[in-house]
Amino acid sequence: MGSLRLFLALSVALGHFGMGPGLPTSDVAVQCFYVMSGFYMALVLNEKYGPGSYWLFISNRVLRLWPTYIVVAALSFAVTDNWRPLAALNLPSLAYFAASQILILGQDTYVFLFIKNGALAATLHPAGLLGLLYTHAPVPQAWTLALESYFYLLAPLVVRRGPVVIAGVIALSLLVRATLLAFGFSGEPWTYRFFPNELALFLAGSLGYHIYSSRSDDQRKRVQFGLALVAGLLFVCLAISNWGGVSRLPSLSLLVAVIFGIPSLFEQTKNIPWDRYLGELSYPLYICHYMFGWLLLPETAASRYLALSLSLLTSMLLYRWLEQPIDRWRQTRFRKAPAATETSGLVQAVS
Repeated sequence: MGSLRLFLALSVALGHFGMGPGLPTSDVAVQCFYVMSGFYMALVLNEKYGPGSYWLFISNRVLRLWPTYIVVAALSFAVTDNWRPLAALNLPSLAYFAASQILILGQDTYVFLFIKNGALAATLHPAGLLGLLYTHAPVPQAWTLALESYFYLLAPLVVRRGPVVIAGVIALSLLVRATLLAFGFSGEPWTYRFFPNELALFLAGSLGYHIYSSRSDDQRKRVQFGLALVAGLLFVCLAISNWGGVSRLPSLSLLVAVIFGIPSLFEQTKNIPWDRYLGELSYPLYICHYMFGWLLLPETAASRYLALSLSLLTSMLLYRWLEQPIDRWRQTRFRKAPAATETSGLVQAVS
């Protein structure tokens, strides 16, 4: 499954650099990541983290995301000046921006905030509005890490409770999305930047885990039926909320394929070392590529390929010299915690 993760990260980078066929589109690639994250978190929470391990899980997720992010954010502040107009904000607005840049949490709100008279003001209809805060973020795509973090906070309370509870929360998320659509909240940012809407995608992946772990054919078939219903409803909702013509259908079809295919794909690739390595490059590539966009302003084919090449090289360096040492330390923390079940390296690799 690591190859798919790298493919999705490349799809996002290529979209931002104005390259590639646009299949999937960047937003659908991000939503595929949500689905895969939901599967992985259900896997580790059910098979690795034992009772009373909530804060161990949360702290390990922080150690997984934050070090790479903060290094890239610091470098991005140095290579771009898009954030400099924010120096004129009043103290509360500036403090909010600084805190969200450091903590990641809250960066998803940037698309609802804009600069007005030296302060941040909010809007529910940001489309076409000038001065939106997200245009001043040095790592613009980091808002997705905020949504990931909200899911991490919620996941231990939901994904261990079985398919019925997961399906119920998915239904609530879809209801929120449908209600917002009915009241005219469609397109950006409601399509994929609003966490209550996106929660259904995360949990679709978690539902896929219960297909992977099913111990009987009857249970597997019931969960597969539920997942088919969820995938169909998501396809319809996403098509309605952000319809870009028939050209959008292949991307949405890929999303449905990811929802259905994750249990089988994980089973087939979980013990392939090179596939796992490729997957480990997906996060540093995803978070660092925009920095080279700022640095090179890729407007020609040569500069775009250079930006992509430097992004891949930097991803390998971040993984080798930053993420691997931290991951080794993260794994040692489990020795002092109660385990959920007997586990192996395949769970260690995604914890």
